[in-house]
Amino acid sequence: MKRSIQDIVKQIFYNVQFGKTCHQKNMKTLKELYEHNDLTEFWSIFELCFKVPLSIPQQHPRVQNVLMFIAKFAASLYIVAENDESEESMCPFLAKLFDFILTNHHARETGVRFRICHFLNMLLNAMGDQAFIDDNLCDRITNSMMERLLDRSPKVRVQAIFALHRLQDPMDDQCPVIKMYMFHALKDPNAEVRRAAINNMGKNQKTLQVAIKKTRDVDERVRKVAYIFISKITVRSLTIIQRDQLLNDGLKDRSEIVKTTVRNVLLPAWLKHFNGEYISLIKALDAEIGTDVSVLALETLFKDAQLSTLIEELPIDKETKLIPLKNLVSENALYWKCLARYVQREFTEELEQILPELTTFCTYISDFIALMSSQQTNKWVKDMQKFVLLQLFEITTFYDLSDEVGRKKLQELILNTLMGNHWTEEIIECVVTHLVKVIPDVNTRLDTLANVISDIRLPLKETAVTQISEEQQQQINLQKAKLRIQLLELKDEEYQAIQDKEYLKADNLKNQIDKLNEKIKTLSEPAVVPVISNEEVREKSDSDTMIKCLSIICTMMHSVTSLTPTLRGLMQIFHDSLDHPNDKVHVLAIKGISICSILDKSFAKEHILILFLQFSLEQENNEIWIMTLKGIFDLFLLYGLDYFDILENVSEGDSNKTANTEKSRTKLYTDNDSEVAFEKMTQNFTGDGNCNIINILTELLENEDEKLRTVATEGLCKLLLNRRIAGTKLISRLIILCFNPVNDNDFYLRQCLSGFFSNFIVRIPDAVTLLEQIYLPTLATICNAPETSPLREVDPYDISKFMLNLIHLGSRKPGPHNNLVFTILAEVLNPESNIDQQMLIVTLKNVRINLEDNAAKEDLRKAIADVKDQVDPSEKRLLQCIRIFERKIDAPEDADMPMDEDTEAEDNDN
Repeated sequence: MKRSIQDIVKQIFYNVQFGKTCHQKNMKTLKELYEHNDLTEFWSIFELCFKVPLSIPQQHPRVQNVLMFIAKFAASLYIVAENDESEESMCPFLAKLFDFILTNHHARETGVRFRICHFLNMLLNAMGDQAFIDDNLCDRITNSMMERLLDRSPKVRVQAIFALHRLQDPMDDQCPVIKMYMFHALKDPNAEVRRAAINNMGKNQKTLQVAIKKTRDVDERVRKVAYIFISKITVRSLTIIQRDQLLNDGLKDRSEIVKTTVRNVLLPAWLKHFNGEYISLIKALDAEIGTDVSVLALETLFKDAQLSTLIEELPIDKETKLIPLKNLVSENALYWKCLARYVQREFTEELEQILPELTTFCTYISDFIALMSSQQTNKWVKDMQKFVLLQLFEITTFYDLSDEVGRKKLQELILNTLMGNHWTEEIIECVVTHLVKVIPDVNTRLDTLANVISDIRLPLKETAVTQISEEQQQQINLQKAKLRIQLLELKDEEYQAIQDKEYLKADNLKNQIDKLNEKIKTLSEPAVVPVISNEEVREKSDSDTMIKCLSIICTMMHSVTSLTPTLRGLMQIFHDSLDHPNDKVHVLAIKGISICSILDKSFAKEHILILFLQFSLEQENNEIWIMTLKGIFDLFLLYGLDYFDILENVSEGDSNKTANTEKSRTKLYTDNDSEVAFEKMTQNFTGDGNCNIINILTELLENEDEKLRTVATEGLCKLLLNRRIAGTKLISRLIILCFNPVNDNDFYLRQCLSGFFSNFIVRIPDAVTLLEQIYLPTLATICNAPETSPLREVDPYDISKFMLNLIHLGSRKPGPHNNLVFTILAEVLNPESNIDQQMLIVTLKNVRINLEDNAAKEDLRKAIADVKDQVDPSEKRLLQCIRIFERKIDAPEDADMPMDEDTEAEDNDN
């Protein structure tokens, strides 16, 4: 009995679901049916079978196999049509298939919309690399999938992105597909959609900038694909700043997935671009500007490289094991240092292959310094040479100092460098720190450096005097007599040559005579010997001298645990430098006083007022305040506020007083009334007056200077975590600071606050209680922000979710929001509330409750019923949130149940 077409097609669809090996055989059968039967009849049967896999939303290999078979079958008909010489550009079946897809893409069921977009992607990919489609069809596909890109289901949006992949044109600046990809990569609330958009968008300058931004996405998977996208673009398309930033962020990312991607994908791709030459890669990162990033990149790449390959690239002379001075530039020096550090850490014995003996290396550095002194070069060349010198000194730290001769040579080199003119603060920090190993004895080392500082500020004055013995004078006279005899003989020969008309010989003799006369004249001059003068020399206090001396002192204090007599003798330099006109000197003076205060408790109490008074001075350079802040926070963390008699709690009313006090303080501090001003400020800063230092520090959270704001935030967070201070208002301000759009690009500040709250809920026992207290006041601050305030851009719903999540994470009992939910409902029912009540209702779906008391449940039902009564029936979104909350009252075990898709989409919209 002959089977019907319908039975054959159904059998084919049944067969192909089990595997791909039978696809070719069944495709041949289906193609024969298509060619020998009426299109309308064939399509009606095919359509019925096709709808079955489209209606199954679950991910299943059998559904995937069937759809893949259909896509291959349709694509095979496209190839036949392409070879056909008729004017028709596409076979009728394929046209019907596209029409069916594009007619049903907005189906009611989410699963069907998902499958249609999924299949469209399969079909376009199956059509081959050289495929063309009609412009009208292309526009229809684009418009249809654009609609699906706005679908409320993230899964559908992802498949729409895949389906549009082959319709984009990266060469067209106005390509609508590219524009939609960039929009969703930047703005879509769902991480999977952002990831798909980055993965599928074509590569051009605009999409590159999008990918760079998304390397800082909140989702680690998005950051990963962003780095993969960038790795496929030539490194020369990026600026040096972008290269450094990408590597710095990627190699330091908190996610191991991202770090692995940068290590194994991005860095090797960049190295390959430079033909595997590490020094060329360093040059592309700019060794001097991106030093830290270059070091990090090299250390990462070294782990997967052969040591012989690394040593081979080092441009050292095989005999001397030194880079010739003429070839010594920033990239070579940095690579040399990094390789030496790597070999010393991992191999040790092979270090002698790339470094000579310490004595030889010290002589090499001395020769380089002499070369620097002998050349008249541009500023950028001098800066490059100082950078190289720093790398050379850092290489000396890898040597074993058991060699007495080498250690003495290194000590001499370091002291000469400190006394010389070729230095930077980094060089001083390096050599003074290394001096701890060169001169292990603390007192000897401090005395040596104190003498260096004294010599720098009070250089010995030399005067030239004549000083010669009688014996030396006799030797000089005897030498002059011999020269005069030779002179007479030469003159006789010259005379005779002239007589004989031998003029060339006479001219030569004349030159010899002139040289002898010059020697006799030199010997006749008195000998001059330099002698040290006892004449008093004035101390040098110019900016360069003071910066050098203060840098030496600050660095040398890092290696001690207490203030020695030698260090106390140098303290006057810090006090004198506070009035220096150079801001850098002022900053180093503040740093020095701060370090001394850390080393000595009594010194800290005596001198902390000097730090406080810096805020009373008008400063054009915020670096002074930044250094002062760091010092104050360190002292508060070490000793506590009680030790300095400072108020701890930040009251509600102190904030306004702080601003007024600062203004009056500035006015009082005048030359005419300095004593009154000083006394007034002393009272204020020590807590005897109407303000305290914590209020002043808190006001800096809103300072317009980003760095100052960040230092203040970090310091206050540390004080809170270490329970040196307390205050609900301060915590509220820190939460608002997280969401303030002013700080969107201050990534260090945001990371600092993220780390603070992660530790706050764990380390502070009453963290949950504090958060519950500030919940409504924090939301009120956002809702009542002035029109001109950047806080108007903040969505209070985001802050509400953030605080509820913190309370959940910090709670150690079921139903973390049991107490807070009554507060929220009371505020919703409060007619005088200044908080967005609709936002509070939406927030209810994020509340986690677990009430065992029936009376409390009944009170909650009454409250939610009152809330429902005042909600307009047309507000379906709010009513849906109320229904979700009502289910939680009776079924606390379902409090963490996933929201339905519609609610999730609404949540994302908020």
